Amino acid sequence: MKTKFFFLFALCTLFFVSCGSKTVSYLDQPASDAYDKILKEEIENPPDFSASPVLVDGFRLDGTPAGLKWYTSYPKDLSSKALKKGGIFYGFLGDIPNTFRYMGPGADELCVKLFNTQMPLLWTSLETFEFLPCSAVYWAVDADSKTVYYKLNETILWSDGQPCTAEDWVFANEFCKSKKIVDPIKNREHNNLEVKKINDFCLSVHVLGSQKYTEQELLDITNFKPIAKHFYDGAVPDDWIAKYNRTVEPTTGPYILKKYDYNNGLHFNKVENWWAHNYPHFKAIANFDEIFYRIITGDKRPAFTKFARGLFDVIHIDDQGEWVRAEASADVQNGFINLWRGRHVPVQGPAGLFFNSQAAPLDHLFVRKGLYYAVDIDGMINRIYSDKRVRLHTIGSGQTWGSAEFNNSGIKKPSFDPKKARELFAKAGYDRVNSSGILINSEGRELSFVILYNDPLLYEAFGFLYAQALIAGLKIEFRQIGGKLFDKVSNRDYQAWWGSLNSYRLPDNYSLFHSSFAESKSFNNFFGYSDPELDRLLEKYENTSLTYLEKAAVNREIEKLVDEAALMIPSFYKDTIDVMAWKWICFPSWFNMKHQKYLDDPMFGYMWFDGDIEAECIKAKDENKLLQMRAYFLSERYK
Repeated sequence: MKTKFFFLFALCTLFFVSCGSKTVSYLDQPASDAYDKILKEEIENPPDFSASPVLVDGFRLDGTPAGLKWYTSYPKDLSSKALKKGGIFYGFLGDIPNTFRYMGPGADELCVKLFNTQMPLLWTSLETFEFLPCSAVYWAVDADSKTVYYKLNETILWSDGQPCTAEDWVFANEFCKSKKIVDPIKNREHNNLEVKKINDFCLSVHVLGSQKYTEQELLDITNFKPIAKHFYDGAVPDDWIAKYNRTVEPTTGPYILKKYDYNNGLHFNKVENWWAHNYPHFKAIANFDEIFYRIITGDKRPAFTKFARGLFDVIHIDDQGEWVRAEASADVQNGFINLWRGRHVPVQGPAGLFFNSQAAPLDHLFVRKGLYYAVDIDGMINRIYSDKRVRLHTIGSGQTWGSAEFNNSGIKKPSFDPKKARELFAKAGYDRVNSSGILINSEGRELSFVILYNDPLLYEAFGFLYAQALIAGLKIEFRQIGGKLFDKVSNRDYQAWWGSLNSYRLPDNYSLFHSSFAESKSFNNFFGYSDPELDRLLEKYENTSLTYLEKAAVNREIEKLVDEAALMIPSFYKDTIDVMAWKWICFPSWFNMKHQKYLDDPMFGYMWFDGDIEAECIKAKDENKLLQMRAYFLSERYK
């Protein structure tokens, strides 16, 4: 399908408006026009994202089996002719990250994004999920022994200038197995691996257990990132969690944190002569010299205000109302800010409303099942998000591996039905109504609970859910608690919370639901739920003798039991990418890849800064002139 591409122009090429005694006209903008011209040319010939593996003829390596077949691939350079290097990217964060660690307690998705920037053995294309050369230039799979051999790029350097060698992968595996990091998921992943150094620039990764895997599965399981052995003097520190909470490891990625301030934010510098730019497929990423993340607390309104003042470069638009307001804003109308819209195919993990099954009234199954009908997710999508969201029905979506479909597409959550909700609530004993219209039980206790959350942008959506719940005889209190949410949930000091968990290509639900974690004061199984049948399935899923197709079938059963237990109400996901960006931030003509969810990643993204366009904006402001309004729609191919 040919990619749809168009500009939204101002109605006139030259337009005069009254401004006291002055008139304002459009400024000539040769730099912007040149960029638009290149986009129009390149959109006619979108890049080939594919990079099939290629056999490396005649390659042999001492210390490896003689019959190995070594492969590489040759991804293309995705650079636009308009691409420019340099400049500073300004972004924003709602708060300083919980920790600078990317594993262990408190390490959330933001921490992983900012600080787990070491380059893996192989890069995974967000378009095709093919493996591309990264820290390893060649790879070979011995499927019979379940061992993958990796030949490393010999030019890899840590950000402190030290060489990165096979020792750093051996050390990373030991590190991630350690109980000292208090990270059960990492422990489980790496307890299944045996890593050996063959020479300084070659290693083997053997997958333990009796399960048989395809070559692609073995590449996926054995593909991980190094940890700088020299930085830790070759051992996992006993006090790693506390001592390294605000300590940044060296990275093999393109940027390293140089300083931070709790009020002003984070400052990253580009690693000088970053080694991976020698690869064609990495020439078009990491285009800025510096990255500043400002701290902007509160809801999104002050963020929009500060974006309009030029304090940062890009802001995501989350709903249709924001898009309409963006279109009408002065700097968009006057051509200083561009609008961008794309589409993607998301991989979504658990998201929505999570219940503490040990806290009244949510300790009763019929209360939780009644909430399926009393919490109006469909209505919220329609009324608040103008149908610009897609309903989630189970604890994951888009989690596939080849023909293995891990999510249970047969699960469909019901629509809002207050009558049905009341019937189920009555089975839990809430069968009468008080003077406020709220259901009560025989002891006079109201059917009510508190939902904790940390995103202030949800205020309007929660107002809608509150009003709809009252129709079903339910009273919900929404309480925003910001950064304390993680601790509240971990300590089981909550009834319900709204949020989302990390999204993985393949589900990893053992620590989320297994009863061995039900009484622990941790983020594992924060539902506090126990069910022998669910345990059996979770343990079966972990069984190393299963193929991916068999694991997918087990996970669909797990999702069915979680649905029947009503442990959460899945919310929705967004399949569009909408952003406002100051005119000097540019994107390639293809805009985003198929599975690329965010466009404001300056580290590994493909956007860049154009100083000539910035100069045009400054000149237009100084001369009280306008620029041509632009709105770009560049990846409708994924619709």
